[in-house]
Amino acid sequence: MTQQEKGKYSKIIDSWIKGIDLFSSFLMVLLTIVVFGEVLSRYVFNFPLVFSTELTQLLFPWIIFITAISVTKNEDHLSINFFRELMPKFAQKIAFLIAKLVMLYFSFFMFISSYEIAQAVNSQILPVLRIPKSWLYYSVTVSFVGVIIVLLIQIMLILMNKLEPPREEDMLNDYSNDR
Repeated sequence: MTQQEKGKYSKIIDSWIKGIDLFSSFLMVLLTIVVFGEVLSRYVFNFPLVFSTELTQLLFPWIIFITAISVTKNEDHLSINFFRELMPKFAQKIAFLIAKLVMLYFSFFMFISSYEIAQAVNSQILPVLRIPKSWLYYSVTVSFVGVIIVLLIQIMLILMNKLEPPREEDMLNDYSNDR
């Protein structure tokens, strides 16, 4: 893969992740409005919104799991790099690759399991919103499809020597630039 091709794929993935971030931000704003409206309605007007509890239960998993795709792509998840950084460069790369393969195995397991659970509860209907309860579990399924795609791309880049294991100092510098 040439540098130009890598840049093309990187732009596609970055714009995909930016779209996911925008979608999760939109869901977060919607969740905030629903919860604020419920509190206002219940305690100020003494008139609870019937749909707010179910809608909150539906939105929250979608926000969490969709954001997991972005977290995976940006390496923002928790990791302990102390021992890996003590290893020689080649061993670091192998440890990084093994970690990605374990994450891929877990993600595939979560994808299959969440799909099976969603299918099992598909006939159950949320009483107020009148939608299948499976929509709650499809958030996990959709999320882990995205995580699997990100991990497969990262594994491919590691094997082609285009992705290096992140160093602790680099990650600290990224966090200090966020402020």
